[in-house]
Amino acid sequence: MGILTSMFTAVTGLSSYGNAMGVIGNNIANVGTAGFKSSRATFSDLISSSMAGGAGSDQIGLGVYLNDVQTNFSQGSMTTTGNTFDLAVDGNGFYLVRNPSGSSFYTRAGQFKVDSVGQVVDASGSLLQGYQADSVGNITSTIGGITLTSSAVPPQSTTTATILGNLNANATAPATAFAVTDTTSYNFSTGMTFYDSLGNSHQMQLYFRKTAANAWGVYSQIDGGAATAQTNMTFNASGAVTAGGTQTITAALTNGATTPQSITVNVASLTQFGAASGVQSQTQNGYSSGTLDRISVDKEGKVMAQFTNGQTRALAQVVLSRFTNPDGLANVGDNHFLETVESGAALAGAPTVNGLGRVLSGTVEQSNVDLGKEFVDMIITQRAFQANSRAITTSDEMLQELVNLKR
Repeated sequence: MGILTSMFTAVTGLSSYGNAMGVIGNNIANVGTAGFKSSRATFSDLISSSMAGGAGSDQIGLGVYLNDVQTNFSQGSMTTTGNTFDLAVDGNGFYLVRNPSGSSFYTRAGQFKVDSVGQVVDASGSLLQGYQADSVGNITSTIGGITLTSSAVPPQSTTTATILGNLNANATAPATAFAVTDTTSYNFSTGMTFYDSLGNSHQMQLYFRKTAANAWGVYSQIDGGAATAQTNMTFNASGAVTAGGTQTITAALTNGATTPQSITVNVASLTQFGAASGVQSQTQNGYSSGTLDRISVDKEGKVMAQFTNGQTRALAQVVLSRFTNPDGLANVGDNHFLETVESGAALAGAPTVNGLGRVLSGTVEQSNVDLGKEFVDMIITQRAFQANSRAITTSDEMLQELVNLKR
């Protein structure tokens, strides 16, 4: 009978809209969950009854069912926190994390922290995955947990140096023999700090003495010791070096470091113009040992260690993954998604590459829940549930009237 059918049809509405209210309630409950992606319930009608046994205009619907809960993966708003390991993905991409048992999950929630052993983990203790770096900071293709284990960087002895500057072409050749203590015996000098194999600093002094037109003698001194004659330099009429552009300095050390230490000083870019002698810049490739000072993460997801000796080194690079159908991911709680057949295989890569978003350090992606929309949906869902309950009570009244036909 159609009256009984209408009651069962209304029951499908109660069930479907009750479940839909659960979806709305879950969205509202997670409005403050970082990286949360809202969902919506979609419905389909049920038609399997026909008044005449055929199809077409005489079909009667049998209600509704909730056929899917779709996830909205649109970008959430960004909030600045200042915490280095609050990482937000600006664009497509999911972080790859692995729990202690080795299972892989994907997440947009970028509120990470460093645990007691230096591992970068999320709130559930799952390890953030990234491309590993070698001992000198080069990023490799190996993916593993990001661990801040590099607490110190060993010293590097100076092997090369470069000096840019000018020697005054109008200088007069000194009349006295060269002596470090006699400033009139040379025309110009410059000093440079270099480092030995133990990371100790030393002072190297270079003296330039004009000997003739376009010709200069060069002397070196290490840590205030005796001066040593180096290769003479010559310049052409345009002021460019023609000989002596490379000076090899040999330092005899007595402090336990590697000795003798050879330093190749590039002075080929020195000029000889009619201007005052001076140095524009000088560099050398050595440094002392250093301890970890701070960590930073750039937009490419590189985790950079900065040391007290001024050196920087990449420790790892955050890996991001994208999916052909992200709506097919299975939500397994803890802000984690699981790869499924429907989502397709994860396509991993470095941030900013192949459509993957950039990483913003010190930033949290907020939930993309729109409270205004959720409240409107709540009202519609409540009214739909209420209307279906009224359909049941009305059908019940009709059955009562039918029963009352027999007095």
